[in-house]
Parts: sequence; C-alpha cells; structure tokens
Amino acid sequence: MTPEIQKKIAESFFHKYAETELNIELNENEFGLFQKGVFAASMDEKWNIFIEDSSIFFVRSWTDNCIFKVGFEKNNGKTILNNLKVTRDKLQYKSTDIEYDTNMFKKVLEIYLKRKDLYPDKRINLPLIQRTIEKHKIDYESKNHISSQSIELILKMYDALIMSSSKLINVIGIEELRKNTAEFKAEYELLSLHLSEKENPRNSITFFFNQNGTELIGKIIIERRKASG
Repeated sequence: MTPEIQKKIAESFFHKYAETELNIELNENEFGLFQKGVFAASMDEKWNIFIEDSSIFFVRSWTDNCIFKVGFEKNNGKTILNNLKVTRDKLQYKSTDIEYDTNMFKKVLEIYLKRKDLYPDKRINLPLIQRTIEKHKIDYESKNHISSQSIELILKMYDALIMSSSKLINVIGIEELRKNTAEFKAEYELLSLHLSEKENPRNSITFFFNQNGTELIGKIIIERRKASG
C-alpha cells in the first residue's frame, strides 16, 4: 500500500464517530510494528494498520474502510495509546455500542501484538469451543481468541474473498454456512474461532457458533492452491 493510498484512507475516516479514552502501553518493538505498517497479504487477513498524521489507523483489508483511529503519546521511551475513535458509518460498521467496540479493538490488538493481557475473553472457555480446540490440536493451533460478527458481515467478507482471490485459494463451506444461517436475522452475531494449520499457517479453519457458544453453525476452510507447473 503506497503512502498516497494510506493518506487518502486516513482522510476518509467518517465524520461521525464514537470516542473513548484508552490507557494501553506499548513497548518499542510493539509500536515499531505499527510504524512499519501491517498490510494484509490476502483478503482473509482482515486488517491493514498504519500510522498517518500521528494516529494509528485500523482499516478493513477487503473494503479499505477505516474502523478505528487511535491516538497515542510518547512517554519516556514508551508509547501510550490514549484515545480510540470508532466510525459510525452505518454502511460499513453496524455497532453503536462503544463498550463492544473497545473490546473488539483490544482483541484485534492482542492478536497483532501477541499479548493476552488486554482483553481476557471468557468465551474461549465455553465447553463446545474448548472441545473444538482439543479435537483439532494435533494439526491446528488456536490464538485463544473469540470474535463476534454479524452474519451479514461474515458472508460479505467471504464473498469478497472468493471474488478477489479464487485463483489463489479454495474457500470451502460458504454455501453450507449460508444455508445454516438463513433462519437468523442478518444482524445476528456469530461467535467465531479461528484455527491455523501448524505446518502451513496460511491454511485455516474458522468455526462459527451461536451467541451462547452452545451450537456449531458452520465452518469455513481456507486452503492455498498449489502453484501450477
């Protein structure tokens, strides 16, 4: 992603947003990750992250829409994330609950920083989710992270992924997931558990559960196509 595109995306951050204070300390290496920029290598990697005009922007990789804008300050060699702005563009982001948004941001941050102290999500301990992790632990590994997204957003994301990257990957299970979620409202949020293949981490399985984590609704398998020739 070029600096020009980054600047354009940053400037397009929606004029309506919710705002809250943060107090998250990053060490030099953690902040350095965002200084270099994090850019999705494919559509199944959900975020592009970069710094522009003294803010960190978290941008959905498949739409280039900025969801989070994070302010920070330097203090004795450390970086403090001190402010979070969350878009209120209803066409791109459905949530209107700043507490939910803050928790979602912290979970995303945990993944990229490989930390477990920002948002302890007890849903990972739900019996069915633990059994799923245990069943696949030989070949797959979990980041001990549970996501929650609307059915509408999940299906849009995978449809966009198939459209853009079908020559590079196989996406297996989308039609079954679409069928299994037909009885739910589009805004109903599913819990998701992402497992990466140990030998080839870019292959993965994502399991989708009902909100209580008591029923498996479907799963999506992503496999990289082998290069021809």
